[in-house]
Amino acid sequence: MINPYRFIKEIGFERMAGTEGEKKAAAIILKHLDKMDLKVKKEPFEMFSYKPGSAKLKIKDREFDLIPYGLNEDADLEGELIYLDNIDALKLNLGAYENKIVISYGYSRELQETLKKGKVKAFISIGMPQKKTGIRSHRQNSYKNGYTNCVSVSHDLGEKIVKYNGKKVKLIIRQEVFKTEAFNIVVDIPGENPDNNLILISAHYDTVAHCAGSSDNGGGTVTLLKAAEYFSRHRPQRDLRLIFFSGEEMGLLGSQAYVNEHKMELQERSVFLVNVDVSGDPVGFDTAFVIGTKELLGYFNGISREQGLAFNSNLSIYSSDGMPFAVYEIPSISLSRRGGKANFFIHTPDDNPRYVNNQGYKNTIKAAITILNRVLNAKIFPIKREIDPDLKPKIEKYLWSLNFEKPKMYWQPIYQK
Repeated sequence: MINPYRFIKEIGFERMAGTEGEKKAAAIILKHLDKMDLKVKKEPFEMFSYKPGSAKLKIKDREFDLIPYGLNEDADLEGELIYLDNIDALKLNLGAYENKIVISYGYSRELQETLKKGKVKAFISIGMPQKKTGIRSHRQNSYKNGYTNCVSVSHDLGEKIVKYNGKKVKLIIRQEVFKTEAFNIVVDIPGENPDNNLILISAHYDTVAHCAGSSDNGGGTVTLLKAAEYFSRHRPQRDLRLIFFSGEEMGLLGSQAYVNEHKMELQERSVFLVNVDVSGDPVGFDTAFVIGTKELLGYFNGISREQGLAFNSNLSIYSSDGMPFAVYEIPSISLSRRGGKANFFIHTPDDNPRYVNNQGYKNTIKAAITILNRVLNAKIFPIKREIDPDLKPKIEKYLWSLNFEKPKMYWQPIYQK
């Protein structure tokens, strides 16, 4: 049987989508699946990826090391450094920082559009205290359609740099971007007595740069393997599909590629998804984000509590691979465990095996197998293919900001940008 922590150590390396690290991780996953005698296939998709580079900020006789955003190509920039306490000032004073190199705390996807409209020369995002520099990336459409040069800096270093507010600085970025292929791994476990319903469970196995992703998302990856192990030995009544997505960290690329490739099947028989993203904290709490109905929320709460699992669950969207499925009104539950050091350090080099253990993965694995077992073997399928009306505009708004383009919805659009 698979020991979760041993597996996490086995894939304890950078696994960026479209790189050799992703291929190495996929080979390890396939090795474990082969032992279960399951039907497995790899589904490729095209994307832009990058070789993690470097950045330097030169101010007078001082030089600071920063980390460029993913998909940010080489750049040599000069301009006045402007520190903003409130990043919203960029939008409120649109155009006031044209040709400036702006530094501020935090970042959001929506900010990229504001930076472009405001003709900001470059942006430096300051990370959270007590963390190493966080890793961010431009989106695929931003790279293709034009972006503002962006870099990240740690909180401690950011404190030093902002003292040069108003000074002339030079920003040098060196990074290689390339077109490549990434792969989703799809595993089918046929039901013993199936109806037309196909149930899915997913997790992404890729990481950000400079990161082993032991929590995000080694936790989800090993949960899928444990589910595959269980259901290969306890065949369900209905069909089950497990999907190891790649490219999640660069904008849900694998899950978006999957829904585009399987549109007919999604409309006709894919009826429920369990997604697992972030797990491993030995001390922490468990969460469940239900993109569906209040009835589904209550159903999950009852089933999990019967098993001694008290999840913090709510009816809400979750920024992970369940979102592209919501376009087709496929309800989903995204499971995670957070609150400890492993979760605190996600998207940094410190998301590594040091801060996780088997106890930290236990509840997520148990909850995923429990809910799947009930749904796959229910006498009458228990979940409505429906999403609460209050969630729909939130889903549409999220998908707008995900790709910087109008999403195509299965229902009549509600949100107006």
